[in-house]
Amino acid sequence: MKIALGQINVLAGQPSKNVNKMLEMIDQAKKEKADLIVFPEMAVSGYMLSDKWMDPAFCETLISYNEILKNASEGIGIIWGNVGTFENIKGRDGRKSRCNCAYFAFDKQWVKKENQKYPGLYVKYLNPDYRVFDDSRYFYSALELSRRLHENEDFLTSCFLFEKDGQTVRIGLEICEDLWSNDYNFDPTKHYLNQKADMIVNISSSPWTMNKEIGREKQIMRHVKNNGAIVPLIYVNACGMQNNGKSVCIFDGDSSVYDEKGERKISCNDAFQEECKIVDIHESSLAEKCETKLLKALLCAISEFDKQVFQSRFKWIIGLSGGLDSSVNAALLTMALGKERIIGLNMATRYNSSTTIDNAHQLAEALGIECRDGIIQRLVEEQITCLKQYTEKEISEFAIENIQARIRGSILSGISQVENAVVINNGNKVEAAFGYATLYGDTIGCLAPLQDVTKVVLFDLARSINEVNGKEIIPQNLLPNVKENDIEWIMPPSAELKNNQLDPMKWFYHDELVRMLTEYPGYEIEKLMEDYLSGEIYNQPIGRWIKWYHLDEPQAFIDDLEWVLSKFEQGVFKRIQSAPIVMVSRGAFGNDFRENQCCYEKTNLYLKLKDEILSHAHK
Repeated sequence: MKIALGQINVLAGQPSKNVNKMLEMIDQAKKEKADLIVFPEMAVSGYMLSDKWMDPAFCETLISYNEILKNASEGIGIIWGNVGTFENIKGRDGRKSRCNCAYFAFDKQWVKKENQKYPGLYVKYLNPDYRVFDDSRYFYSALELSRRLHENEDFLTSCFLFEKDGQTVRIGLEICEDLWSNDYNFDPTKHYLNQKADMIVNISSSPWTMNKEIGREKQIMRHVKNNGAIVPLIYVNACGMQNNGKSVCIFDGDSSVYDEKGERKISCNDAFQEECKIVDIHESSLAEKCETKLLKALLCAISEFDKQVFQSRFKWIIGLSGGLDSSVNAALLTMALGKERIIGLNMATRYNSSTTIDNAHQLAEALGIECRDGIIQRLVEEQITCLKQYTEKEISEFAIENIQARIRGSILSGISQVENAVVINNGNKVEAAFGYATLYGDTIGCLAPLQDVTKVVLFDLARSINEVNGKEIIPQNLLPNVKENDIEWIMPPSAELKNNQLDPMKWFYHDELVRMLTEYPGYEIEKLMEDYLSGEIYNQPIGRWIKWYHLDEPQAFIDDLEWVLSKFEQGVFKRIQSAPIVMVSRGAFGNDFRENQCCYEKTNLYLKLKDEILSHAHK
């Protein structure tokens, strides 16, 4: 059986463009004699539409495209994802019900099912309501529908009977989360295996985060282990970018066919790019894996955000400080959009070293982008003079640091107006976590590509950029040399807002703490304290950094931990007002790792462990 894997870049909210792409791939699949073509979850509409799902006229428009696709199915089976409705059932919001559906048509007819119910239709059983997902806010699951329709729970897990060329293939349909059934009380995959399905097709819109593919394959192997074997599994995922406002999600594609042992035999590219791959499910055809996946993900996010949100109309303005974050961001912008559309601004004060200014110039030259130099020291002094008209209090050194950042933000915004451009945000995840940024200064921007990337990961990303480009783009003096028991810096990270300033972060140690505190399903800080007390922490990667920063002394450990937790809590109001963040981890600030503004009291367990740790300091 020849199957076309229709891995498309689904544009959220643009059904006409999506369906036109699907029709092009359908024509290609017909020419190559494919029996069946499979498209991703919500391929017509896009998956991340937020409360646009509550617009009845828009949903009716989306559903109307089903007839176009059904009429295109002459001679070929087509499976695709789109919204659906049950006419006599209202949703929780009082509007017409909505469901996340898979449709199956062949020869301009809906494909029949073994139980003769609801031909051509499958409804997602397991609605994710964690991380960036709010499916139950918008859709009824098949489990909920079963109760509303007075049906058995498994009423939609009947095999589709795909009859072509004198053969009948029994196909089980699933949608994305249905494969990840370990945390639910219903398992669509098991139902299909019990029915002796010939194959299972899973259509997905699964956002990529680091190591996501490992988690997916663990789920497949879990089904193999629980059932002894599975049947061929066809997994088709979207590629490109979609967003829900604060979280910009990228989709890697990586559509694949797995055999009865759960081993991947066929795959499309996992480089976030479209592909229509026609395969024989019993053959082997593995695409080469993307080696620099985080780099590819960020380039995809920038490129697609530029196209989908701004229609590639504007230039991009970036503050070039000569530090690591802005250097990496400038390289990403240039690689994604081309050097002609990037304008760098170096905005120096008396605190900026000649080294960082030279870095900015060398970076711009290596990238071929424009770098405009300016001195903002006079503006800083004038603003201090101006402020003294309104207060008799001394303008503190800390206030002057923030004044510099806000002036830079103002200049970036002003030049963006003059140049018909948009501003990119340069912040990284550790800075965001600790609120180490000035509101309306270095928190501005329409997109924050690096704000889910810790500094330590940025070091590796910088090296990847240099390697891919075959030359030094990111200056080597920004990258540490990490030895067994030491970190050597040529130029330690600094905001350069006062003399001899160094960032207050304990790099590598605080990076790991931020990762622990944010990654889903969350990390209890008490676990860190328990491991510290027991000594287990020294068997973990973070243990070496505790020793290096002399935090194996209990009072120092507690002082630092409470500084981290305090800064983390105080920084919420800045994160809420920050630019949309490209999500690449399992705990991105925004709509992934969700926060509110309040002061949390320490738990009883925390206070108990703190006392136990400090008691060791006095022995």
